[in-house]
Amino acid sequence: MKKVLFPTLFSLAALTLSAQQPGIKPFEIGVHGGWNNTKIYVTQFHTRTHWGYFAGVFGRVNFNRHLYLEPSIDYVHKEVLLERSPTDTKLRNASLDVPVVVGVNIVNFPLARVRGYAGPVASFLFKKMSADLHLAGDHDTTPRIVSSDKSMFYFRAGVGVDVWRAILDINYEVGLKKFSPNDMSIPQSMNVTLGFKIF
Repeated sequence: MKKVLFPTLFSLAALTLSAQQPGIKPFEIGVHGGWNNTKIYVTQFHTRTHWGYFAGVFGRVNFNRHLYLEPSIDYVHKEVLLERSPTDTKLRNASLDVPVVVGVNIVNFPLARVRGYAGPVASFLFKKMSADLHLAGDHDTTPRIVSSDKSMFYFRAGVGVDVWRAILDINYEVGLKKFSPNDMSIPQSMNVTLGFKIF
């Protein structure tokens, strides 16, 4: 009886796992890139959001048909426009970002998935953020340092769609601290991502 029971249970378990994740690979790797729109308020300046860009690689660990973990490494360039007289200037930020999000496949089709996800983002600036903030007639043209350190942490949440190997993501992220405790607000960004899974 035992010689029949255990192989039967093992076979049923294997069939159940196979049925739970049709077409879902345990691990996927891809490349992606896109655009960001960043908002940071700066004391004594009228600011407007401005488009930046990013590009990088990502991996996805599929635990089952519904749950996955996705880390990525991205080069990110963000800009905010500071309006002033007589000319405007841009506040720029170039960084290496490492998002790690946990996602849920909300809808699964044979060749398409609709996803929701959230998680932290560690951002490491290549140099402290600075901008040309001298006033008209001021002979001191040295860019003013406006960030207090070279790291930032965000929380990200968004939705995505996979169609075959192509991906489209839209997410929103908010800083967990300020770049500068006195002059700037907490940064916020919206990101639009296009990607392709290599395998």
